[in-house]
Amino acid sequence: MPTFHDPLTDAAEASEAMRGLSHASRVFDDPTDTYTLFGDLTAAMRSLRQVLDQLAATHLTHRDRAHHDDGDHLAGDRSALAAAELHQASTLLDQAHDHLNAAFSHSGRIAWHPEPTAGIGNDAVAATRTVSAGTLRLTVWPDTPVGEHQRYAYRITDTTDGGEVKGRDLFTGAGQPVDPDRAMRDLATFLGAAGEARQYALDHPDSEPEHAGLFPGWVAEAARVNADALIELTDVAEQTAPAEASRPERRWISVVFLQGEEADQVLDVIDADGTAAAIEHLKGWDYGEETTRAALENGYVYDEPPTGALDRVVTDDGAGYSLTYNPFAGHVSLLREHHTLPADALDDAGVVSAREAIAGIGGPAPESEARQAASERSRRAPDPSWFVHPGAAAVKQSRGLSL
Repeated sequence: MPTFHDPLTDAAEASEAMRGLSHASRVFDDPTDTYTLFGDLTAAMRSLRQVLDQLAATHLTHRDRAHHDDGDHLAGDRSALAAAELHQASTLLDQAHDHLNAAFSHSGRIAWHPEPTAGIGNDAVAATRTVSAGTLRLTVWPDTPVGEHQRYAYRITDTTDGGEVKGRDLFTGAGQPVDPDRAMRDLATFLGAAGEARQYALDHPDSEPEHAGLFPGWVAEAARVNADALIELTDVAEQTAPAEASRPERRWISVVFLQGEEADQVLDVIDADGTAAAIEHLKGWDYGEETTRAALENGYVYDEPPTGALDRVVTDDGAGYSLTYNPFAGHVSLLREHHTLPADALDDAGVVSAREAIAGIGGPAPESEARQAASERSRRAPDPSWFVHPGAAAVKQSRGLSL
């Protein structure tokens, strides 16, 4: 909330609000909302012009206190005068305000008609999914893609009172195929997060939970009431999701995790140039084997890229990187594909069951055969990994086992 007396606090809040608006205004569910936004932006433009003039006046008023770092007052005085460029900036802002006002006027003449429903197409109709989660009925269907992201529309209906909300802001990762089942799982996950936020707000009345504004209040309350059904729906969607095409087993190691201002820079790259440019930028933190060793030492190794409820994941299979980013929480991470070495697999060729061992079936091979088998294994086995003591590796190889 604005303080109306602390310019530093209010400026920081205004900056954060504009950053949020830049993300939120990427897609409008209802184009009539743009008229309201025009009005707010016009008012913000007038306030910004006043702020620039006041900044310039402050520099000129306090010229007698202006010095450079080396104590040179004359140089500081010249810099204070030069800051009067702010007046020029406010003049240019006047011109921008005039253009914005003209666009505002034209937008006010538009009568936006309802979106046609007949042009969805047979493919999209066939891809529509409708499921029930307690008293909620959820429907998702493919919508017009935005760039390299597949977009889905959805409808949430409360069967107890007929309440309904629609949206078109459900997106997949870049380049992902149409998969309504995955979209349904994501919608259930977002609803679950809204329900948890609602419960937290009830338990802590003075708090402002992070995901409180994902959906209207009545939807969040319905999600809270139907929390178990939404969790079950998410679990079922994960179990019935189509299996990926067979490919070599792989794991993922963490290359870099950024948050705060460093993450904001990468999020700006994503907005301006796309996820491929962000991956290329973050690859600068990958130092090859050194990064691999650090990840293994610290346990930053995963079967799948770790994600939260609102995280977006983009995987570049060609380069072997996976980008995870969350513009709402303000964090970014890059992971690299890491294939497990053959020596990490369990060699159970010589393992027999307890019943066979007791019966003398499949017992240890004669000493000469054992030495020959061990020699053959030692020739086939790769060099011990960096974290295994050579002596321990030799013992494990002689037993036919390896980590």
